[in-house]
Amino acid sequence: MSEPETPLINKPATERRSFSRSQRLTAAGLVVAAVAIGALIVHTVPSRPVGLLTLLVLLYITVWRSSNPAARVVFDWLPVLIIAVGYDLIRSQAPSLADRAITEPQLRVDEFMFGGSVPTVRLQHLMPPSRSDGSPSWWDYIINAIYITHFIVTPVIAIWIYLRHREWFSRFAALIVGVTLAGFITYLALPAVPPWLASRQGDLAKTIRVTHLVWDHLGITELATIFNGNARYANPVAALPSLHAAWPFMILLFLWPRIGMTRWVLLAYNVAMVLVLVYGAEHYVSDILLGWIYTVVVFVVVNRIMNHQAAKAASRPASSITAPP
Repeated sequence: MSEPETPLINKPATERRSFSRSQRLTAAGLVVAAVAIGALIVHTVPSRPVGLLTLLVLLYITVWRSSNPAARVVFDWLPVLIIAVGYDLIRSQAPSLADRAITEPQLRVDEFMFGGSVPTVRLQHLMPPSRSDGSPSWWDYIINAIYITHFIVTPVIAIWIYLRHREWFSRFAALIVGVTLAGFITYLALPAVPPWLASRQGDLAKTIRVTHLVWDHLGITELATIFNGNARYANPVAALPSLHAAWPFMILLFLWPRIGMTRWVLLAYNVAMVLVLVYGAEHYVSDILLGWIYTVVVFVVVNRIMNHQAAKAASRPASSITAPP
């Protein structure tokens, strides 16, 4: 069942009014001027994250309250761009974050929950990822394929919702942004070492990062470098919470009451992703649990806010929503 959305046509004329092109251009010019002045003050060229953030602000100003249909589509998809810019910002801080990344709490929590041994170590001991010749086991390719679906499944579902159930989209976009930004803020405030890196540092028994093993064996050096922990290309200490676990769980919570038997496919996908993350040495179980907690909190908050807004719009007197002649 979908939630009521306030139709654009029923909003007061003052709320429907689009800003003129000259007003938007003026605002955009002020943003560019502010960035230029800031660059002059600090005597440096803005970094890529700052440049991307500036472009995002300019894009927002350009499409904000525009009556152009194409501009409205761009505005609807701004959350995706916010996530991309946020990821680049976190990545740019990776070298400094790695220096203060924590190792003990999440490791000890897993040991406490599982009788003194980390599940990643147990699983890789039972089914070693690397064969005697150093090549991946056959199941490692399946593990890697499921892992990379993180970058595919959520965008595809977002596109499907936008095309088939537009009335759901604003709520789903708010969930994506809320869960992801909560994760990004934690990455900045509390960078955390994942199992594969803890093993390299000598804090955990030997584990193998399956994704790096597979890409390296396939000879795809660019991806192998990224998954080897190079802070120049990725953030190796963005482990707590696990967004790889949070996004599938977010999709499950959102779509469970809205779809039929497909919900069980989503549930199976969540279970598979958890096994992949733990076996592949990407995350501790505690990372995953925190990702789920973040998702539940954001899910409750977003739905309460949007339900309140929908109820308020539905109860608005007819005289207050009727546009003047």
